[in-house]
Amino acid sequence: MKKHVFPARALSRGLLCVVLALAPVMPGLAKGLLRVAVMPVEAASGVSPNLREKVRLELESQLVKSGKVEVIERAKLAKISEEMKLSLQGVMDPATAQQLGKLTGVSVFLFPRITSAWASQHREHQDLIDEDEVTVKAGFQLALKLVRTETGRILAAETVSGSFRRTRMESEGGIPSRGGALAAARAAAVKRAGSVILGALYPVKVAHYNPKTGVVVLNRGKGSLRVGQRLKVYSQGEAIIDPDTGEVLGSDEEQIGLIKVTAVRARLSKARILKGSVERGAVCR
Repeated sequence: MKKHVFPARALSRGLLCVVLALAPVMPGLAKGLLRVAVMPVEAASGVSPNLREKVRLELESQLVKSGKVEVIERAKLAKISEEMKLSLQGVMDPATAQQLGKLTGVSVFLFPRITSAWASQHREHQDLIDEDEVTVKAGFQLALKLVRTETGRILAAETVSGSFRRTRMESEGGIPSRGGALAAARAAAVKRAGSVILGALYPVKVAHYNPKTGVVVLNRGKGSLRVGQRLKVYSQGEAIIDPDTGEVLGSDEEQIGLIKVTAVRARLSKARILKGSVERGAVCR
């Protein structure tokens, strides 16, 4: 990849002009939300640019719907990158990512890559009824890397996948196309990706507890939790801070309880205590 080097003063002046020009379109910073940039989706040469862009937009949509983060528009990020004379792929360089993050207010960069995308159709003739049985299958896999802008620390590096399978007799109809099967597998993978990303940025926590009713309210909803799921509850102790960067690396934890999810809504869930106790702000895993 070709690198561009510019005099520090000239680069700073140019970037400052861009930031001032874009300042009115950065309202998310005032909300206290983490600002996330979803970078162009990488893939093998056989994967079409159209599919890669679809995945990027779907990932953005998952994050926006959560209400937990603000996603910077690609056009805005591209405008600043253009002023820096860098392609968006060039942001992979940690120093560049750190500089671009400061100027745009981006706290976290998401680098997605399609590692597998396939669909197949198999026909097997059933002699007894003289008819074909058709099985349509598909799989989709995404590799995700979340990088904290300020420190360059990798918050998460995981692979998520989605699958689809349907078997029907030809006379029944309703046999999905391979394209439709792949879209369903992709949707499942993207949904899991959203859960992984938000889990890395914001762990599930106790938002409220009513001791009179015994209802525990959690800060995560659909796509993150499911009814019947059991979670261990951890009390958060003293924060552990990196002496070099000042970054909060985590905290001392002590398991204090066990809960079971009883209801899942759009942005919150309810649970009941199975064992021990809970407290507001406690982390649930």
